[in-house]
Amino acid sequence: MNTLLQSLQAKVETQSHATEEQTQQMLNDFEQRLSQALNAALRKIDHDMRALERLSSSLNNLTTHEIEAQASKIRDATAALEESRKEWRTVTWKTMLPTYLAGVFLTFWVLLMAVQLTFPEQPSRIETLGLATFGLEGTRVTRGLGGLGQVVNLPPGVTLANCPVPNLGGGEICVETARTR
Repeated sequence: MNTLLQSLQAKVETQSHATEEQTQQMLNDFEQRLSQALNAALRKIDHDMRALERLSSSLNNLTTHEIEAQASKIRDATAALEESRKEWRTVTWKTMLPTYLAGVFLTFWVLLMAVQLTFPEQPSRIETLGLATFGLEGTRVTRGLGGLGQVVNLPPGVTLANCPVPNLGGGEICVETARTR
């Protein structure tokens, strides 16, 4: 039994050494494959990081250029808008101010005419009596709109004549009637 036990013990030791060597070999192979896989993964990560860095840099540059282009367009549009606003303001003042002033003056004139038409001027008695003494009965004096000037309607038989003494200041008219001839 002793021999059997010794033989069994020797067999277990042999097998234990074989298993240990086999396990050591498998461990070495696993370590070598793991090292190769880790190195490959490290190279891939390094390669991907460089690619990501290049892509990030190019995207950053592209975005910067697009932002600068948009900013330039915005500045140009703002300048054009400001120029348009100045031009519009100038055109508005040049066109609307005269129209506005014309409207104000027209309104003032219409109101003035309305007031004068509402209160017509009474004919002067002295003027009518003075004309009658010279044989100008039936002479009518008509005033223009708003009292702007007078028109004298002479009766039949009365004619205009040359004034004996010229009036250099103007504004006087000489007439000839049957009585004044």
